[in-house]
Formats: sequence, structure tokens, C-alpha cells
Amino acid sequence: MSALVFLHALLGLALLLAVPALALVGLRGFSRPLPARFYALLRGVAWVAILQVALGFALFLAGLRPKDGLHLLYGLLLAAGLHYLGGLEPGGWFHRGLKDPPKRPEVFVALGLLFAVGLVLRVYFTGR
Repeated sequence: MSALVFLHALLGLALLLAVPALALVGLRGFSRPLPARFYALLRGVAWVAILQVALGFALFLAGLRPKDGLHLLYGLLLAAGLHYLGGLEPGGWFHRGLKDPPKRPEVFVALGLLFAVGLVLRVYFTGR
């Protein structure tokens, strides 16, 4: 059990560092298109967040509860948001599925990542 708690904490720390770094790089999306490698990294961070949520719910079902129940909601919103932002890459799964895809999806990615920074901070501080 302690190994799962340690892994959950380690992944949380990785997200706490990776999401603001992605947001800083993503700010370039306001002025120019973001490279494909950026979206690949974003999708990788999204999968880390999804794994983090799965571990969190496993710990919850095992009887370990966060200090604040909103921690679970914030984590779920962060994972889902990062997953959808990664799909906004031109030609990506979410971009293709939109009826009228945006001409400049990188602006929405940049804004979404700024929101994700707030979410990752809320997730971290409500779970402590």
C-alpha cells in the first residue's frame, strides 16, 4: 500500500512540475503554431495524469481519503482537460471530431494549459 501512496505522490510532483512548464512553452501558441513534439509531450503528461487519477481512486477505494474531497474532482478535471487539449493538435482525434474545428487551436491549448496550472495547484494543495 505504501508503494502506491509513494507512486501517487511521485506522479503528483511530476505533474506539478510538468504542467506549468508546458503552459510556459504553450504561451508561444498565441503567436505561432506549436510543434508536433509539444503535442506529443502534452499527451504523455495527460497519460501521467490519467494514471495518477486511477491510482488516486484505487487508494480511495482502499480506505485512504484525501484531506478534502474536492481533490478527487480536481484531479479528474485535470486529467480530462489535458487529454482533450492533447487531442486538439491539428489532425488530432478531438480536432477531427469537431464539427467546426478552430483555425488556430494552439490559442485554445495555451488558454487551457493556463487553466490546467490552476487545477494542478488546487489538486496538489487539496490533497495534502
